[in-house]
Amino acid sequence: MKIDNKYYLALALIPMLTGCADYIDTNNYTVDKPENMAQYEYLNAYKPLKEYIDRASHPGFLLGAGVSAADYLKGDNVYLLTNSNFDQVTAGNAMKYASVVADDGTMNFGTVRDFVSAATQAGLEVYGHTLCWHEQQNVKWLNSLIADKEVAFDPNERIEVEDAVADFSQGAMWGWGQFGNSAGPVINADGCFELAQDTPTPNFWELQYHIVPEVNLVAGQEYILKVMVKGTSEGVIQGKVGDWGGGPDIRLSFNEDWEEKTFKFTPTVDGNNFVLFQHGDFVGTLQIRYVKIVHEEAPSVSFWESLIANGDMEGDNAGSFWVCEPGTGGHHAPEFTAGAGCDGSRGIVVQSIDNPANNYDTQFFIVSNTPLVEGNKVHISFMYRADKPASASSQNHGNPGSYIHWDGGVNLNFTTDWQLFDKTLTLGADNVGADGMLSYAWNLNDFTEANKYYFDNVVFEIEKTGNTIPLTPEEKAEVLTAEMERWVKGMMEATEGKVKAWDVVNEPISGGPWGQRYDLQHAATSDNPSNKFYWQDYLGDDYVRVPVRFARQYFEENGGNPSDLKLFINDYNLESDWDDNQKLKSLISWIEQWESDNVTKIDGIGTQMHINYYLNSQTQKSKEEHIVKMFELMAATGRLVRITELDMGICDESGNAIKTADVTFEQQQLMADHYKWIIQKYFEIIPEPQQYGICQWAQTDSPEGSGWRAGEPIGLWNLNYSRKPTYGGFADGLKGN
Repeated sequence: MKIDNKYYLALALIPMLTGCADYIDTNNYTVDKPENMAQYEYLNAYKPLKEYIDRASHPGFLLGAGVSAADYLKGDNVYLLTNSNFDQVTAGNAMKYASVVADDGTMNFGTVRDFVSAATQAGLEVYGHTLCWHEQQNVKWLNSLIADKEVAFDPNERIEVEDAVADFSQGAMWGWGQFGNSAGPVINADGCFELAQDTPTPNFWELQYHIVPEVNLVAGQEYILKVMVKGTSEGVIQGKVGDWGGGPDIRLSFNEDWEEKTFKFTPTVDGNNFVLFQHGDFVGTLQIRYVKIVHEEAPSVSFWESLIANGDMEGDNAGSFWVCEPGTGGHHAPEFTAGAGCDGSRGIVVQSIDNPANNYDTQFFIVSNTPLVEGNKVHISFMYRADKPASASSQNHGNPGSYIHWDGGVNLNFTTDWQLFDKTLTLGADNVGADGMLSYAWNLNDFTEANKYYFDNVVFEIEKTGNTIPLTPEEKAEVLTAEMERWVKGMMEATEGKVKAWDVVNEPISGGPWGQRYDLQHAATSDNPSNKFYWQDYLGDDYVRVPVRFARQYFEENGGNPSDLKLFINDYNLESDWDDNQKLKSLISWIEQWESDNVTKIDGIGTQMHINYYLNSQTQKSKEEHIVKMFELMAATGRLVRITELDMGICDESGNAIKTADVTFEQQQLMADHYKWIIQKYFEIIPEPQQYGICQWAQTDSPEGSGWRAGEPIGLWNLNYSRKPTYGGFADGLKGN
């Protein structure tokens, strides 16, 4: 398992039950000694870890540990071990949104208060983890806040909606049937279903037929069957709505005059139903003009729903736009260029080349968040211009590059001045293809000279009808900003200014696109978006600024000294060698952008460092080189640097994780040396004013069956609470040996 390639974290299962025979209450607690005592005897000479820190050389450095708040509050093993060896403590889960906020939005900070009180009374600092994250959020509550709003109607007002219509004057036909003593039905000269029978059948069900062969109904919902019918004499139609396994029975009487007969029913079959008529006991001619199934509902309204995000390009999400520029490696998300928009703000610039091979070598795409089908009515508008006058033909695509049709119906004529393009159109079958249309493309090489094309303020929306109206992006941002304020205010009130450092935002950066600054994580690229809540999809460029602002405001309002508060952005794989630390470089760039408002201040960067020691020497050399690069890049920012979640496994020559049961003493020594090397490099490369601290995430090895690095030797203590060689290596790193 290469855990540095992807970070899968189930913090609720982090192994935190830890101990040390030397520093737990030795009068009342005993542990088994290691089987091979001679190899481990040297570890008895070590003091508690925090005693090895040279406080004169590293005055601001804090040695931390991750714990389960519930275990710490028991006051035994975890409590004693943590207090003895560490300066600071981080709760794995207790201070996260989902641990505090219930499905109805109520917040319970009881565990938070107890944990902070117990830790601070024991002389420890508490590090807050975390104020804003896309994981471990109460998704049900958050989605309810931004759910569609109901349209205000008279509660007694109802409209009738048709679910099925069989109008025989318009060519409707019946389905399966057996017609007893009748010759069978016909459509007569008046456009009516007509069936004549001279003699009755022995049983009325021996003449039966599907008058509506198939209709999609919802089980449990009330419907009305309407039949315009008459006969040459009085009679009764019997039958059912459902399938061959069941459904409500029908009984409709008729006479010699045309009359719409109605029958209310509630289907028991969800999905496809048929309407079956039976009247073998009727002698004469039956005529039916139409059969309808309807239901009543509140009136609906028409409204426009956006198909894209960040159309004004002032946020960070570029997922609704793609460009294809020769020499840039095909289709990719664009960058928003400052000053390129119509009002001097940000816009998209697309560069074409001279004498292209094809008119589609340079393209600009607007991408819908949902496939569009025939009959959809869409509205598209934007501001556009070019350095040179030019025309651009349009196409329909699925995903960008998946061509559907040559004429999108939205061709452009560029001038050197900004213009507004605005058009509403209904999509035809050619526009959407078999699988639906996702994007409009403009071919920017219709003009054969090199040119620059500019786009801004894009609107792409679909007409919808319903009893509810979606919140606008602005309304969703407003609601979620208020919720972030409520959450951060509540946390700061609960911690009373005692928690002076926080992961204000956790894991914001995605793993691509390669070769560019990495995007933020988004629901559109998530492997499981239904269980996560991406604040950045709604708050845009304020995604980080909002929690930073509220953290500073409410920390001070609840007794904290503003100069004490340190806010970190925390992420994983910042030491990655496969992309030459590109994720860290991207994070540094994003932080600079967030701070460009000259108000937002981010004090530090947290690197998680869930790492391995590799027995493959070439792999290990590459890993070490990029750990050094990570520290150098972080040092160059001038910000505080914290290793937030340090733990270490070990991998064999092929890169496979070695389990605790199989690791040798010699391999443990290699891991110990690597711990020592990492800590020494931290002190060597990170300037003293930036040395915030290191947090050891897993104090003990991980048990089999754990949700985090199961069965791996990731601790400084083993599961019997005895020190391991990694304890010695960690201590040696702290004391600088």
